[in-house]
Amino acid sequence: MDRTVEFLLNNYYYKDKKTERLASGELWSTEHAVKNMREQRTYERLNKLETIINDKMSKSRGTFIMPKAQKDRARYLIKHLDFAGRTTEEQYIVMIIIYVKLESNHNARPIHYYPMLEEYGIPVTTFISFLVKLNKFHLEN
Repeated sequence: MDRTVEFLLNNYYYKDKKTERLASGELWSTEHAVKNMREQRTYERLNKLETIINDKMSKSRGTFIMPKAQKDRARYLIKHLDFAGRTTEEQYIVMIIIYVKLESNHNARPIHYYPMLEEYGIPVTTFISFLVKLNKFHLEN
């Protein structure tokens, strides 16, 4: 069994530090892995947003129009808000879409979106707590 210096470093030193070597020679840390995982989840959520708006909303709602400014606002909120643990990602994205539609249209009322909440299985209390969370986000920023 050949135990070279590189073999010993890889098996004992780097594993104790919970790091691995990248191809370029720099160390892969757990902080770097967490950052990459968060970015990947954010992009997956953004793709789900586009899927929900283009496919599901337009089929179930007839002509569901969401202008570019509203889409940009929804993307911003998805990037900067933490995921609500008791809802699925699809429900979370639908709540963001409803919030953006309510925010941009002064004539719209939350009662107009109750059928959409029921369609995706979102309780009204969960939507209210989501609105409180958004209010806290706006106050902090």
